[in-house]
Amino acid sequence: MNNLNNKFDIISFTADNKQYYPASMKKESWMPDSYVKHTDIEIPLGHSRYGGPVIDLPNGIEHPEGLRFAGQLDLARLSPFDKTELLPKTGQLIFFADILNDTGKVIYADVTNNSLVRVIREHEDNFFLGVLIDNIFSDEETFSDRFREVEDEYEAEDANSEGKLWDAFAGSDKSKIFGIYTHCQYGQEQIEQITFSDKLLLLQVGENGFNDEGVFSVLISREDLANRNFNNCEFAWGQS
Repeated sequence: MNNLNNKFDIISFTADNKQYYPASMKKESWMPDSYVKHTDIEIPLGHSRYGGPVIDLPNGIEHPEGLRFAGQLDLARLSPFDKTELLPKTGQLIFFADILNDTGKVIYADVTNNSLVRVIREHEDNFFLGVLIDNIFSDEETFSDRFREVEDEYEAEDANSEGKLWDAFAGSDKSKIFGIYTHCQYGQEQIEQITFSDKLLLLQVGENGFNDEGVFSVLISREDLANRNFNNCEFAWGQS
């Protein structure tokens, strides 16, 4: 593959320093001080977030049955950092998923935040913990970032021509839109096939304050994104 130094323009984002859980849950001994009940944190209507019991839905849109709320993105806040200009400029992208079966649903609604309707869905299943998105910024990455230095003589046998080794966990500590696909159970060839295909990373939520272990990803074809068709998205949860 001759694309190792190709640059990808991405939108990176970081997590707020607090995480919120359903108020109906008892605070467990394993929970750090940064974990608070959802009733004890201020969440502006339409604010970008990952998981949790607090959902802001467009008027008339119901929570899909059999799926968990995985997050929502306020595109008016994100789009100024989109150098690709592929994202809608305004509105909300709302994600629901079943990570055990790699299925889900994406809803796009070009509505203002003050028209959203707040819904509370408390549960103790996947995505029960919520995290607000804090900082958002333009960033870039290259495929060469997915390789690491060889640590011993045994690894050297599998190194590439530059003496580097494929790192299956590289990229897991990043949350972003667009760029290189991440899945620790996939090898280099599988990651290359996805990354250099017509599929785009509509969302990746990684281990930088959002997930302790694992990466949640949503793919969309370039054509579908251009046509604002979010019905064919692909969902994946990657964890060792």
